[in-house]
Amino acid sequence: MSKYSLTLSQHISTSTKISVYELCKNDENLFESFLNEIEKDGNLFSNAASAIRIIEDTANLNRRPRTKFRLIEGHKLKCKVYEAKSGIVRVYLFHEEKKGRIIVSGGLKDNQTKDIKNIKDY
Repeated sequence: MSKYSLTLSQHISTSTKISVYELCKNDENLFESFLNEIEKDGNLFSNAASAIRIIEDTANLNRRPRTKFRLIEGHKLKCKVYEAKSGIVRVYLFHEEKKGRIIVSGGLKDNQTKDIKNIKDY
């Protein structure tokens, strides 16, 4: 059985109006694993950094166009699911009322449908 926990995001300022956490599964930070892969590749690091800035901005209640930050609908989850995007990099997060935002994972545009399906399983 998988064990889930949250850790305050080290990639987002702790002074945002909405707290931002990262999801851990069996003590492995899922988003950190994605970032490590991006860092190894090197070519997409600026896109990942930009997606993180979008999350930070929206956690400070600043609006972003739907082309950069969008609500994903039709998933039947009890929380809101968002996608922050920059170039081909996608970062998926939940928003739980009175708790904050939870970064679940990241992915690339080519795998978008599969990535969205996977986050529904968390």
